[in-house]
Amino acid sequence: MKKKNFLIGSVLLLILLPIWAQKSEPLRVIHSDKLYLTKVQEEQVMRLEGKVHFFYGKTEFHSDRATIFNLQKIARLDGNVKVNNDSLTLFADSLTYYRIPDELNAGGKIYIEENQKGSAFRWFRSNYAIYNQKYNQITVWENVSAYDKEENVSIFCGYAFWDRNEGYAYMIEKPRIITAQEDTLYVNADKMEYFEKERKLVATFNVQAQTRDYRTVSDFLLYFLKEDKAVFTGMPEFHSDYVKAEAGEFYLYFKERKLNRAELVDSCRVEFSEEAMGPKFNWVVADYIDIGFEENQIRSFNAERAVQYRYIRQKTDKNDYFDNTATGDYLEVQFTPENKLDYMKMNMNIKGIYKFQNKS
Repeated sequence: MKKKNFLIGSVLLLILLPIWAQKSEPLRVIHSDKLYLTKVQEEQVMRLEGKVHFFYGKTEFHSDRATIFNLQKIARLDGNVKVNNDSLTLFADSLTYYRIPDELNAGGKIYIEENQKGSAFRWFRSNYAIYNQKYNQITVWENVSAYDKEENVSIFCGYAFWDRNEGYAYMIEKPRIITAQEDTLYVNADKMEYFEKERKLVATFNVQAQTRDYRTVSDFLLYFLKEDKAVFTGMPEFHSDYVKAEAGEFYLYFKERKLNRAELVDSCRVEFSEEAMGPKFNWVVADYIDIGFEENQIRSFNAERAVQYRYIRQKTDKNDYFDNTATGDYLEVQFTPENKLDYMKMNMNIKGIYKFQNKS
């Protein structure tokens, strides 16, 4: 008897589904353990339960349960939701699809991945998400995290927007970027923007870039990932165990995401010590300073135009006290691998004062 009822029900569904679909948007049910059709006033409602799989337009849906409203052109899905569209796949606990304006609103354990050549190219996680398929725009918020495989970068924030057509994204609410390199780089700011075509990151206000060995703060950062170059403006400062530097602008150059060289432009000042965390009595000021790094430690710097410096050598068993202040047009400084001063040479228009300890 049960088998007979099942066969009759199946025949009715085969008859009713085409009738239901005549006045609806393109809907194709691939599978559902149970299917119910009801009518509330003028609205026709389809309810699917168990291993639900259907296409609504060009978008493919999977879930445990789904309710589809024909006139309103709305589909509500719940339980193990999966949506496929083009190269994008979305997973969620629940989702509402608005056929007009072709928008998905998802909630609960969101995971969105973009696939290229059969593997995940980048992904997002969040508590909530909106995917506007018409404009190809994604908005995610609350506990947002993301990863970009090509750039090898992880992102964390409270709110993010991604325009896939324009290749543009922005992050707010304590955005943080971490580069997964040997010497990990952390970048924090009030707001971050990413321009995919130029591979350019823009960070604004309260910017801080930090590694194990140094920290740079400023109001504004431009990071060109293709050239591996960062530009800091807005009262930038550089801090490490041995050096403090400030200037109107910083240009940092990286090699495999490791700091290789820095240019300081306009009102430059570098204070340094030969001991880690020691007092930085020694200093150089100039219009332009070029600093060379090795293993994230300063190995040399050249200062040009309106150069002034002071170098103090403390008394040791091997060396006498020495205090030298001078001005000139060009200064070259080299350090040993142990961060000790190797040599200091000034050229052109030199004026200086040299003080030695009185041994009497």
